[in-house]
Amino acid sequence: MKRIFHPGGSVVTGSDLADAVMEYAESLSGRSQVDVVDIPVLTDSGLPARARFLIGASSQLVSVTSEPILRELIESGTSEDLRRRALVGADTALVGWTGDGLDSPQFDEFDY
Repeated sequence: MKRIFHPGGSVVTGSDLADAVMEYAESLSGRSQVDVVDIPVLTDSGLPARARFLIGASSQLVSVTSEPILRELIESGTSEDLRRRALVGADTALVGWTGDGLDSPQFDEFDY
């Protein structure tokens, strides 16, 4: 289980669901977009409920491991959908730093 903290409070959900929300929020942030996601959560009394989040470019979410309230929440279809949506518009090529720019002037080489 994980607890997702947001500016208005927090909710407890399954670990895979929380990870998928965070991955999608990160992807949206990189694209300067927002979206609303709907995931299953557990209330403070342990009852199942649903939560809707506006996530994306200005999301302020934190996900931390939580003590299990009852049982791990699993909704594979939702997790898979969020991960699929995170890949939309993503560059599938792996990008790595090649060392280009090492011969550029450094800040200490400028007169101020």
